[in-house]
Amino acid sequence: EGIFAIGHLRVDTVKRELTAPGEINDVMTIEFMANTKGGLKAYECALTIDTDAITFNAALMLLGLDPSRGRPSKFQFDPATPAGDPVEIHLEFGGKRVRAEELLFDQRTKTTLAQGPWVYTGSTFFDAGHGRRFMAEEDGVLIGLMHGPAAIIENPRSDAVTGYGHFIINPGLGIPPGSKVSVIVTALKR
Repeated sequence: EGIFAIGHLRVDTVKRELTAPGEINDVMTIEFMANTKGGLKAYECALTIDTDAITFNAALMLLGLDPSRGRPSKFQFDPATPAGDPVEIHLEFGGKRVRAEELLFDQRTKTTLAQGPWVYTGSTFFDAGHGRRFMAEEDGVLIGLMHGPAAIIENPRSDAVTGYGHFIINPGLGIPPGSKVSVIVTALKR
């Protein structure tokens, strides 16, 4: 009861948790945390989740996350803090479970991203001249890092906005590109 499969995603509405299969990308510079399978931004995303943006967003809404409470960034590298329902993100691989923040290593400070919740913004829509389009689906961005309007889940930390070009996959985790991971998103109480 309360467990659903949507594509490759597993949704547990009792635990308020989404589990998705993913893979670590071979990237040098990280601007986004996660992209869709075949997403346009894979070259600057830490990992790929085996889903599309519409399915991912629908699964998050089943957890009770509400885009009407979201305030996405207005533009890429927006200094204003995005807002929305809080979530935690974990990764499981090789028998380990780590917070998503531990995957992102800042070469300037020699530390990982500060721990804390992420926010569900629900992404944004834009007029493409032939109807409104869902930006997360167009760009393939599921989870952001540098404050942008496309991400469905965004990083609310302001230090990442100034970190473009400095974030890499944490070498201390010993997780090479191509490694399979499970991405777990847990909806927190507001």
